[in-house]
Amino acid sequence: MISLTVLTAAVYLLSSTITATMTHTSKRKERTLAMEAAMNLLEAMRAEPFRELAVKYNAWTKDDPLGTGTAPGHRFDVPGLEPLPNNPSGMVGTIILPTDREKIREDLAMPELGLPRDLNGDFLIDNRDHMLDYMILPVVVRIEWQGAAGASELEVTSMFSAIQKDLR
Repeated sequence: MISLTVLTAAVYLLSSTITATMTHTSKRKERTLAMEAAMNLLEAMRAEPFRELAVKYNAWTKDDPLGTGTAPGHRFDVPGLEPLPNNPSGMVGTIILPTDREKIREDLAMPELGLPRDLNGDFLIDNRDHMLDYMILPVVVRIEWQGAAGASELEVTSMFSAIQKDLR
């Protein structure tokens, strides 16, 4: 009887360990996919002309450089990751820029982008449209997915600068 109890406890502990290891491995794989996607997207953005970043990656499609709906936009998918059940777009990734529809704004309350902040270098924070004169562009890449352990999220923040582009 004692041997059977010890054997049952050992089998339970072993199966719990195997299940936890599989869940952890799945979570790590999902997070790696998300991180690689975010870093690849930021690298693709770095390859773009600085002045086109905001119009190519904002949510407003009417300002796309080659016509409405031709730019990548602010939503993207990551193969291997499932969107959250309440996600109407069906895509796991979002690019967040300091925009209010088609305008780049310095006065927005967006702590994830460090706003409000001076984006055009005039030492003022105002409510004007800075689409044509921004010198820095803070960006957040957010990926939200339904994974092995439930809802998961990854955010990567970056800052693009006109000065960095001019130095190349």
